[in-house]
Amino acid sequence: MQSTMGGPRGRRTMLKFLSATPLLLAGIAPTHLRAKGADKMRTIAESALAARAYRTEAVNFQSHGVSLAGTLFTPISTPTPPPCVVILGPFGFVKEMSPMEYATRLARAGFAALIFDPRFSGESGGTPRRLESPTAKIADVGAAIDFLMTRTDLATNKLAALGICQGSSEMIAVAASDPRVKVLATVSGQYLYRENLEGFFGGGGPTLDERIARGRKAKAAFETSGVVEYTAVVDPLDKAAGLPWPPINAWYQPWTTPKWGEPSRWENRYATMSDAEVWTFDVDPYAAQVKVPTLLIHGEQSDGLVAAVTHVFDRIPATDKHMDVIADVFHTRFYDDPLVIEPAATRVADWFRSHLN
Repeated sequence: MQSTMGGPRGRRTMLKFLSATPLLLAGIAPTHLRAKGADKMRTIAESALAARAYRTEAVNFQSHGVSLAGTLFTPISTPTPPPCVVILGPFGFVKEMSPMEYATRLARAGFAALIFDPRFSGESGGTPRRLESPTAKIADVGAAIDFLMTRTDLATNKLAALGICQGSSEMIAVAASDPRVKVLATVSGQYLYRENLEGFFGGGGPTLDERIARGRKAKAAFETSGVVEYTAVVDPLDKAAGLPWPPINAWYQPWTTPKWGEPSRWENRYATMSDAEVWTFDVDPYAAQVKVPTLLIHGEQSDGLVAAVTHVFDRIPATDKHMDVIADVFHTRFYDDPLVIEPAATRVADWFRSHLN
């Protein structure tokens, strides 16, 4: 049998098909390949609106002279302006990671949820790039709250704070000092205090004190020369990485691939000088000042195990506080596993609603 693809015309046909194949594999159909009846391509925001899920709005606001990029998720329809939630994520996060998972669910539950890229990261401005600074993130949350306070379509007197992983420690600091925060929740917290961090870095590689020392050295070099030294956030083989554990690497690594779009908004690096501030941050004095209703949700296998969340819970003087420990659940399952996120987000929404109404 003679192949119909054998001649020059056939080769041209095959090349034309192959040129479209990467788009098809990526789920992007060229205009001429769209199904009949598809009048136009829909954006994610349009699809969410059509599904009566939530509205999305790209927002920008200033923090210490730097433009921050965020996304505001709001309910489709509410009889009154919705209450507000500001969300912070894990070490090295961008807004499209775990904050988005909780924002979408909270918006469905009737809240206006604001996520944003902190200074130095993602679509936000600021240099040096990829600097991890709890102090800056705490200030950025304050700027996010300032922005929400300008909105006449939101119930700005009903404001909640949600921290995920390391964002939990930073949100505890916010709730301790900003009277605009009326209620607090943390999920799978990485609670920054020395005893917990010594165990965190106790599996080989640089110790806690060695990491702090390398951060101070990198900071001194930056202040002298302006050169920024970087360290990988995750690496399956290098225990000197920022988060040197295979299960953590397994969660972060896909964000470096085209799976999430090009260019990736997450970078597998952080400024080494960050070690001088992040790993000396102490959540304890802030926890001791939290008076607002507080909910701590923690996996039995989340960072620091039950001991860490109990340590923080015991230091919070709020009379209205509660701790939920979820059996057999590992830390990062609170980031993107629907089986874990759905009940956690529902619990958070119920906690916020009961204390804001």
